[in-house]
Amino acid sequence: MDCRQAIMTRRSVRNYQSAPIPENVLNNILSAACAAPSALNLQPWYFVVIQSAEPMARLLEVMRPAPQRLDAELTQRFPNHPQVVLETKRFVQLLGGAPVCILAFQTGGDTHGRSQSTILQSVAAAIENLLLAAWNEGLGSCWLTAPLEAGLAEELRTAFAPEQGELAALITLGYPEHVPKAPKTKSGRYIIL
Repeated sequence: MDCRQAIMTRRSVRNYQSAPIPENVLNNILSAACAAPSALNLQPWYFVVIQSAEPMARLLEVMRPAPQRLDAELTQRFPNHPQVVLETKRFVQLLGGAPVCILAFQTGGDTHGRSQSTILQSVAAAIENLLLAAWNEGLGSCWLTAPLEAGLAEELRTAFAPEQGELAALITLGYPEHVPKAPKTKSGRYIIL
């Protein structure tokens, strides 16, 4: 698969097969993530890969209150689509049955005067590399900020990476149960001068 094909065909997957992901595939994906560009080459990311039973159970336990905490926001965003609200809440609680979840952290430390939002851009570039590398390997993924919006970021940091800065995102990863259709792309999102 070439780069453009990966970009144009990648989808956010929310239902996964239970098949494990081989370690060499995880290493390929993570090395692609860590090859992302970053401000001042700070490489301000740290990834925690959760795949074994006990840590996954802990992750699901931490995520348990998320659907209730997100209900008002989801209902407001999708007022005419109660099924979307229900499915989204189910996904956030069970993480689609993903066999692997990755917590992406924005590391602390000296940022050489760069703002936190600038540093977060570097982490976002690494996450995008991760998603595209996963798709290239035949894996689906979904980039979630739900733990942040539900107020669970600190609990996840404490449970899984207490020394690694702030949680930026949770990524689900696995072989897709099915691949969703492409969403409509909004027009008028760029200009060439």
